[in-house]
Amino acid sequence: MRVIAKGAEALLYLEDWLGLTVLVKERTPKGYRDPVFDKMIRVRRTINEARLMMDAADLGVKTPVIYDVDVVRTRIRMQYLNSPTLNHVIKNNGYSKLVKELMNRMGALVGMLHNGGILHGDPTPANVIVNNGDEYLIDFGLGEKLKPTWDSKYLRKAALDLNVLLRSLESNYGEYSEQLFNDFINGYSSVVGDGKAASVGRWIKRIRSLARYYTGRLL
Repeated sequence: MRVIAKGAEALLYLEDWLGLTVLVKERTPKGYRDPVFDKMIRVRRTINEARLMMDAADLGVKTPVIYDVDVVRTRIRMQYLNSPTLNHVIKNNGYSKLVKELMNRMGALVGMLHNGGILHGDPTPANVIVNNGDEYLIDFGLGEKLKPTWDSKYLRKAALDLNVLLRSLESNYGEYSEQLFNDFINGYSSVVGDGKAASVGRWIKRIRSLARYYTGRLL
């Protein structure tokens, strides 16, 4: 076992499994939670993430192949992609033609998810792996699946998803975050349609204006 990352919720490590080098995502116990409640949360999130990854693959969105889901140990064994994240590619290449194309393609992939009723929860460049020219979406731990009604409730959910991306871009690439987001939206629009994309955009503006309003009230 070789640990490659330790997050707030899970431990990521490599393991030799049936002759394959696989990536294992194991949700570790949280001492501050009641043990029974903690196990219930970890089991539920493990099952939910695995289902969302498989559902995303059914929609045509590339995700690491899942080999095994262990609900007792609350871990998922999956394909190990030894490739850089989109975040890494952007940092190494700046706002280049390659990055523009990758952001556009990422937008199309997230559009496919939203059309299929999947909200990723954390759709940032750090959760996209660029492998042999293809993009794989990872870390569906905060995701959920709804009926894609595209009513006000669903539009708000989709907008919250994209607002996470926008905030991430602003935080990491302030100087060209707007261009990156526009490239993403172009890809997103090509899948969901200009009308739905525009409606999501209006909801993003509404969410951000409300956030500024409440921050101001707190001050």
